Amino acid sequence: MVAILALVLALCVAPLTYADDEGKPGVPGDMITPVTTGGGVATGGVSEQQVGNLGQGKDLRGNAFGVPMVFSVRIACQAADPGDPDPSACQKAALGCLTNGVQVGIGLLYEIYARPAGSSGAWQYVGSTCFADQVPGASPTLSMGRIIDAFHLTPWATATVLTQPEGNTTLVNLPVYARISWSVQGHQPGEIDTLDPASMFGLTVQIRPKVDHYTYVWGDGTTTGPSRSDGGVWPTGDITHSYPSPGTYQARVDTTFTGDFRINGGPWTQIPDTVTITGPTTTITVHAAKAVLVG
Repeated sequence: MVAILALVLALCVAPLTYADDEGKPGVPGDMITPVTTGGGVATGGVSEQQVGNLGQGKDLRGNAFGVPMVFSVRIACQAADPGDPDPSACQKAALGCLTNGVQVGIGLLYEIYARPAGSSGAWQYVGSTCFADQVPGASPTLSMGRIIDAFHLTPWATATVLTQPEGNTTLVNLPVYARISWSVQGHQPGEIDTLDPASMFGLTVQIRPKVDHYTYVWGDGTTTGPSRSDGGVWPTGDITHSYPSPGTYQARVDTTFTGDFRINGGPWTQIPDTVTITGPTTTITVHAAKAVLVG
């Protein structure tokens, strides 16, 4: 019985052959390995059309199997196999299904394994693909789309504008210095949200929000941003605004989050999406300055 052959994603290994329960080797070249770049990142693996061969009783190259086969898939990730020596495999599982920034298939690279129907023998590595959801009989697969959906559902902390002069009261044409204060509830930038493994098909997926940019909305029809600054106080604060007319204005800051994810404690990988959260308003009262003679 041939032992399980695990994919080491950072290396370009030779094509494998399948050996059935009787120990008879299959046709050389039955197995397909992902194409890799010099950085060890898969750049395609098995195409959607090749995966379709499996449902027709054929291998990934279109050759008929000698016996009926069953299949299993596993995310090409270090966390899925503690014996895998590549600590960045989870990162490569995501990068391997991106072409010019566009997601391919389900957005995460999976390994395909096969063995004869009814056999209790070892699973044999067949190839890697971004279309694991189309492998016949495969268990549900985690997709980048599911991770992005969870990212959108993150219980976000909200950013509120605090101003100086204190008390949110100022004078016409006097610069207002703005700074951000985060709510206690919700996840602030850098705070990790651990998702329910039951919703991630048994994998522990964590999301770490970070700020992409802020947009300061002053309530008088003007905005500042996009900006990466969370403001500050006089005299060094770099987010300021002057109101030309007296009145009451509703100011706020809208935060556009991006984030990272990781699987089972692996390396952090950028989430290819953003979410904009509208902040609560702060009422700023602007008074007209009056000249007063003294003496």
